[in-house]
Amino acid sequence: MDPAHIDFIPPATRSALQSFLARTRSTLSLTEAIAAAVELWIAQQTAAARLSQRGYQWKQLFLPDTTTLRMTYKEMTFYAKVVDDEIIFRGHAVSPSQMANKVAGDGRNAWRDLWLLLPNERNWVNAAALRAQLARRLDQQPLSPAEAITEAARAMNTTLNAAMLLIQHVDHQSTTIVERRLPKNRREYDLMEDVH
Repeated sequence: MDPAHIDFIPPATRSALQSFLARTRSTLSLTEAIAAAVELWIAQQTAAARLSQRGYQWKQLFLPDTTTLRMTYKEMTFYAKVVDDEIIFRGHAVSPSQMANKVAGDGRNAWRDLWLLLPNERNWVNAAALRAQLARRLDQQPLSPAEAITEAARAMNTTLNAAMLLIQHVDHQSTTIVERRLPKNRREYDLMEDVH
Protein backbone atom coordinates (compact mmCIF):
# COMPACT_ATOMS: atom_id res chain seq x y z
CA MET A 1 0.00 0.00 0.00
CA ASP A 2 1.29 3.40 -0.91
CA PRO A 3 1.70 5.59 2.22
CA ALA A 4 0.26 8.54 0.31
CA HIS A 5 -3.02 6.63 -0.06
CA ILE A 6 -3.52 5.90 3.64
CA ASP A 7 -6.46 8.24 3.95
CA PHE A 8 -8.25 6.59 6.89
CA ILE A 9 -5.73 8.14 9.30
CA PRO A 10 -5.97 11.87 10.01
CA PRO A 11 -3.15 13.75 8.21
CA ALA A 12 -1.66 15.10 11.46
CA THR A 13 -1.47 11.58 12.95
CA ARG A 14 0.06 10.18 9.77
CA SER A 15 2.64 12.97 9.73
CA ALA A 16 3.49 12.41 13.44
CA LEU A 17 3.92 8.68 12.83
CA GLN A 18 6.17 9.28 9.79
CA SER A 19 8.28 11.72 11.81
CA PHE A 20 8.54 9.25 14.70
CA LEU A 21 9.58 6.39 12.40
CA ALA A 22 12.24 8.61 10.76
CA ARG A 23 13.53 9.96 14.10
CA THR A 24 13.84 6.50 15.66
CA ARG A 25 15.27 5.05 12.43
CA SER A 26 12.65 2.31 12.52
CA THR A 27 12.79 -0.33 9.84
CA LEU A 28 8.99 -0.50 9.79
CA SER A 29 7.11 1.05 6.91
CA LEU A 30 4.17 3.31 7.65
CA THR A 31 1.75 0.48 6.80
CA GLU A 32 3.61 -2.02 9.02
CA ALA A 33 3.64 0.45 11.93
CA ILE A 34 -0.10 1.03 11.57
CA ALA A 35 -0.75 -2.73 11.42
CA ALA A 36 1.41 -3.29 14.54
CA ALA A 37 -0.42 -0.51 16.40
CA VAL A 38 -3.81 -1.99 15.52
CA GLU A 39 -2.69 -5.50 16.58
CA LEU A 40 -1.38 -4.13 19.88
CA TRP A 41 -4.64 -2.25 20.48
CA ILE A 42 -6.68 -5.42 19.81
CA ALA A 43 -4.49 -7.41 22.22
CA GLN A 44 -4.89 -4.76 24.94
CA GLN A 45 -8.68 -4.63 24.49
CA THR A 46 -8.89 -8.43 24.65
CA ALA A 47 -6.79 -8.52 27.83
CA ALA A 48 -8.88 -5.73 29.38
CA ALA A 49 -12.10 -7.59 28.57
CA ARG A 50 -10.69 -10.76 30.12
CA LEU A 51 -9.63 -8.85 33.23
CA SER A 52 -12.98 -7.10 33.53
CA GLN A 53 -14.67 -10.49 33.88
CA ARG A 54 -12.73 -11.20 37.06
CA GLY A 55 -13.92 -9.89 40.36
CA TYR A 56 -15.89 -10.63 43.50
CA GLN A 57 -19.68 -11.05 43.40
CA TRP A 58 -21.09 -9.54 46.60
CA LYS A 59 -24.80 -10.39 46.51
CA GLN A 60 -26.13 -8.20 43.65
CA LEU A 61 -23.02 -6.00 43.53
CA PHE A 62 -20.05 -7.00 41.35
CA LEU A 63 -16.64 -5.72 42.49
CA PRO A 64 -14.24 -5.90 39.53
CA ASP A 65 -10.66 -7.07 39.92
CA THR A 66 -8.45 -4.34 41.52
CA THR A 67 -11.35 -2.75 43.45
CA THR A 68 -10.10 -1.38 46.78
CA LEU A 69 -12.19 -1.72 49.96
CA ARG A 70 -11.73 0.64 52.90
CA MET A 71 -13.05 0.69 56.45
CA THR A 72 -12.34 3.24 59.14
CA TYR A 73 -12.68 2.21 62.78
CA LYS A 74 -11.46 4.05 65.89
CA GLU A 75 -9.57 6.55 63.73
CA MET A 76 -7.67 3.79 61.93
CA THR A 77 -8.16 2.94 58.25
CA PHE A 78 -8.03 -0.62 56.95
CA TYR A 79 -7.76 -1.63 53.29
CA ALA A 80 -8.43 -4.75 51.25
CA LYS A 81 -8.23 -5.39 47.52
CA VAL A 82 -10.09 -7.55 45.04
CA VAL A 83 -7.52 -9.84 43.44
CA ASP A 84 -8.91 -12.04 40.68
CA ASP A 85 -12.08 -13.45 42.30
CA GLU A 86 -11.26 -12.87 45.99
CA ILE A 87 -11.08 -10.03 48.49
CA ILE A 88 -7.64 -10.10 50.09
CA PHE A 89 -7.38 -8.57 53.57
CA ARG A 90 -4.17 -8.95 55.59
CA GLY A 91 -3.01 -11.68 53.21
CA HIS A 92 -6.15 -13.82 53.47
CA ALA A 93 -9.25 -14.23 51.32
CA VAL A 94 -12.32 -12.85 53.14
CA SER A 95 -15.90 -11.85 52.49
CA PRO A 96 -16.91 -8.21 53.04
CA SER A 97 -18.66 -9.24 56.26
CA GLN A 98 -15.59 -11.08 57.50
CA MET A 99 -13.44 -8.01 56.84
CA ALA A 100 -15.81 -5.73 58.76
CA ASN A 101 -16.00 -8.19 61.67
CA LYS A 102 -12.21 -8.68 61.78
CA VAL A 103 -11.72 -4.92 61.96
CA ALA A 104 -14.42 -4.02 64.48
CA GLY A 105 -15.80 -7.22 65.98
CA ASP A 106 -18.95 -9.24 65.43
CA GLY A 107 -22.22 -7.71 64.39
CA ARG A 108 -20.88 -5.16 61.92
CA ASN A 109 -22.87 -4.21 58.82
CA ALA A 110 -20.41 -4.45 55.93
CA TRP A 111 -22.77 -2.58 53.58
CA ARG A 112 -22.75 0.40 55.91
CA ASP A 113 -19.11 0.23 57.03
CA LEU A 114 -17.23 -0.45 53.78
CA TRP A 115 -16.28 2.11 51.18
CA LEU A 116 -15.24 1.10 47.66
CA LEU A 117 -12.87 2.54 45.10
CA LEU A 118 -13.73 0.91 41.79
CA PRO A 119 -11.14 0.59 38.99
CA ASN A 120 -10.67 3.78 36.95
CA GLU A 121 -12.68 5.81 39.49
CA ARG A 122 -11.36 8.69 41.58
CA ASN A 123 -13.99 8.86 44.32
CA TRP A 124 -14.79 6.41 47.10
CA VAL A 125 -18.41 5.31 47.38
CA ASN A 126 -20.20 3.66 50.29
CA ALA A 127 -21.20 0.05 49.53
CA ALA A 128 -24.82 0.58 50.65
CA ALA A 129 -25.13 3.70 48.48
CA LEU A 130 -23.71 1.84 45.48
CA ARG A 131 -26.13 -1.05 46.06
CA ALA A 132 -29.08 1.39 46.25
CA GLN A 133 -27.93 3.15 43.08
CA LEU A 134 -27.75 -0.21 41.28
CA ALA A 135 -31.24 -1.14 42.50
CA ARG A 136 -32.66 2.16 41.21
CA ARG A 137 -31.04 1.59 37.81
CA LEU A 138 -32.42 -1.94 37.61
CA ASP A 139 -35.91 -0.69 38.53
CA GLN A 140 -35.77 1.84 35.68
CA GLN A 141 -34.78 -0.70 33.04
CA PRO A 142 -37.60 -1.81 30.78
CA LEU A 143 -38.63 -5.43 30.97
CA SER A 144 -37.32 -7.81 28.35
CA PRO A 145 -40.01 -9.44 26.16
CA ALA A 146 -39.73 -12.68 28.17
CA GLU A 147 -40.05 -10.79 31.48
CA ALA A 148 -43.04 -8.82 30.15
CA ILE A 149 -44.80 -12.04 29.11
CA THR A 150 -44.05 -13.60 32.49
CA GLU A 151 -45.44 -10.55 34.32
CA ALA A 152 -48.57 -10.54 32.12
CA ALA A 153 -49.11 -14.26 32.76
CA ARG A 154 -48.68 -13.73 36.50
CA ALA A 155 -51.22 -10.87 36.45
CA MET A 156 -53.69 -12.98 34.43
CA ASN A 157 -53.26 -15.88 36.85
CA THR A 158 -53.95 -13.62 39.82
CA THR A 159 -57.02 -12.17 38.09
CA LEU A 160 -58.37 -15.61 37.20
CA ASN A 161 -57.86 -16.86 40.76
CA ALA A 162 -59.72 -13.82 42.11
CA ALA A 163 -62.56 -14.41 39.61
CA MET A 164 -62.81 -18.08 40.62
CA LEU A 165 -63.02 -17.14 44.31
CA LEU A 166 -65.72 -14.60 43.52
CA ILE A 167 -67.69 -17.18 41.51
CA GLN A 168 -67.39 -19.71 44.34
CA HIS A 169 -68.58 -17.12 46.85
CA VAL A 170 -71.58 -16.12 44.71
CA ASP A 171 -72.41 -19.79 44.08
CA HIS A 172 -72.28 -20.54 47.80
CA GLN A 173 -74.45 -17.53 48.62
CA SER A 174 -77.06 -18.38 46.00
CA THR A 175 -77.20 -22.02 47.12
CA THR A 176 -77.72 -21.17 50.77
CA ILE A 177 -80.40 -18.58 49.96
CA VAL A 178 -82.32 -21.09 47.83
CA GLU A 179 -82.03 -23.74 50.54
CA ARG A 180 -83.42 -21.35 53.16
CA ARG A 181 -86.51 -20.76 51.08
CA LEU A 182 -87.37 -24.39 50.46
CA PRO A 183 -90.56 -25.51 52.29
CA LYS A 184 -88.85 -28.45 53.98
CA ASN A 185 -86.61 -26.03 55.86
CA ARG A 186 -89.42 -23.77 56.98
CA ARG A 187 -91.11 -24.04 60.30
CA GLU A 188 -94.75 -24.86 60.22
CA TYR A 189 -95.88 -21.59 61.76
CA ASP A 190 -93.84 -19.63 59.19
CA LEU A 191 -96.06 -20.85 56.41
CA MET A 192 -98.93 -18.59 55.50
CA GLU A 193 -102.22 -20.02 54.66
CA ASP A 194 -103.76 -19.34 51.34
CA VAL A 195 -106.86 -17.22 51.78
CA HIS A 196 -109.48 -17.62 49.05
